[in-house]
Amino acid sequence: MTVKTWLANELEFTSSKKYDNPFEDVDLDVTFVCGDTALTVPAFWDGGDTWRVRFALTKEGVWTYSTACTDKDNAGLSGTGEISCEKYDGDLEIYQRGFLKTIPNVRYFMYDDGKPFFYVGDTHWNMCSEEWDEGGEHAGDLECASHFKYLVDLRKEQGFNVYQSEPLGAGYEFLIGERLGENCIPGFQDLDRRFKYIADAGFVHANAQIIFPRFMSRSPRVFDVDYLKRLGRYWAARYSAYPCLWTLGQECDNNFYFERGDQKVFDKENNPFKFIAEGLHANDAYKHPLTAHMEFTRVETGNGMDGTIPSVSAFRDVEGHTWYGYQWSRDLGKPIDYEFAKDGYLNGQGKVCILYESRYDHLWTKEFGARSEGWEGILNGLFGYGYGAADIWCYKSTYHQHFDSNDGLETVTVEDKKIWWPEAAKLDSAYQVIYMKEFFEKLEWWKLVPRFDSAAYFISDKENYHSIATDERKTIVIYFANRGFETGKLTNLDKGNYTYQWFNPRTNEYLPEHPFVPDARRQYRIEEKPDKLDWTILIKKVD
Repeated sequence: MTVKTWLANELEFTSSKKYDNPFEDVDLDVTFVCGDTALTVPAFWDGGDTWRVRFALTKEGVWTYSTACTDKDNAGLSGTGEISCEKYDGDLEIYQRGFLKTIPNVRYFMYDDGKPFFYVGDTHWNMCSEEWDEGGEHAGDLECASHFKYLVDLRKEQGFNVYQSEPLGAGYEFLIGERLGENCIPGFQDLDRRFKYIADAGFVHANAQIIFPRFMSRSPRVFDVDYLKRLGRYWAARYSAYPCLWTLGQECDNNFYFERGDQKVFDKENNPFKFIAEGLHANDAYKHPLTAHMEFTRVETGNGMDGTIPSVSAFRDVEGHTWYGYQWSRDLGKPIDYEFAKDGYLNGQGKVCILYESRYDHLWTKEFGARSEGWEGILNGLFGYGYGAADIWCYKSTYHQHFDSNDGLETVTVEDKKIWWPEAAKLDSAYQVIYMKEFFEKLEWWKLVPRFDSAAYFISDKENYHSIATDERKTIVIYFANRGFETGKLTNLDKGNYTYQWFNPRTNEYLPEHPFVPDARRQYRIEEKPDKLDWTILIKKVD
């Protein structure tokens, strides 16, 4: 058998024994060894007498493998072999460089080879309901052989590099019962082909595990710790060989809105996703970055919900937890309150922070909000952005569809919300967040430090509608979200020559570069914005 580095492959084993409950009665691990590198990957039961091990080898060379089965009398679940691994020679960067990883006190994701990874994701919570072999009724006049594949291919073409999903709509119901049985396997096999298609497109797949927390709370085994760990193990077995980021469950950090009247099943301390995380991390040979999707918080206005920030996260000390999946939706009609973002930067244990969920275009905001929240997140220390759009973030959802929404600046009417995914996939904001990604990728963006409202770097002429990050005083990026011409004053600049250049985040256009020299107080007043809409200014030290 010959394989390529980092690509998922499979070995199949046929059990020589029958089990009443294959999911819990027997475990099979396969260890792959090449030189001083060893990967122990759990196999998964795939129905009937079939077990599979899905693996990705991480370096070139000849690998040997051997099995370890908890039932030593099962000859079918045992064996050894040899695999030749050649270097991946395709054009997908995730396989050229290797899976994403985190390093303590480094605030961004990076490839296995160390190159920084600029995260821009697209949200598909109801991915399992997106038609696989037809366009579906929402396709309208679009000629589309596969709704699911069309969106993956389009988002790849547009420039997204992360796919964010939940297993809502997955074809299994085992958590409402008491066991993962034969009836669940087709649902997992459907997920398999979706994971593979996403991986084959070169995406990193930020996926939630097993099931939505609301449904988890209905399981009779919600507090069966061994069972929960086994569920984590099963997910790692099926999907860890793909480029993944683990997110555990929708808004399960801290406790899935424990204070809301109908959801008082688990709390911050006995949160079942902690045990799923333990089983997932312990059985993940690749140690993919792991988080728990954090609950919604709007600190500027207060929303009555038990929103989560890193300093109070239920998962901050859970083994394997290496990043924070933020929700931050500020009131766009008010100046920025930086305290929420500051908490991640100051109290987030030096972990990666991502704006994982914000307002979705044509649901809770419009083009400006969907664009600006990305810029504001990145420049306030959240080194990644999860974008979303109507009828894509949660296909066919009626959630918040029957009343107008307001983001503090603009109203999204019921009529505005009546768009289907073919139109939503090509909203201007989908291209504008990629303009943002391309802007930052021209810089050493990973060196940028958020300066929030620090007067030591910038003083606004009016109210704080700006987001600023700098590499000391060598590179300065400021995003102005105010609806007016006002800018402000740079402070404590280095002596010497600088340039500034305006960038239009709506059109992807740069205006001409202009030189300047700070005054005797090492300050510089920035000229007025080119118009009253949002603009980004790039300032560079040139000598």
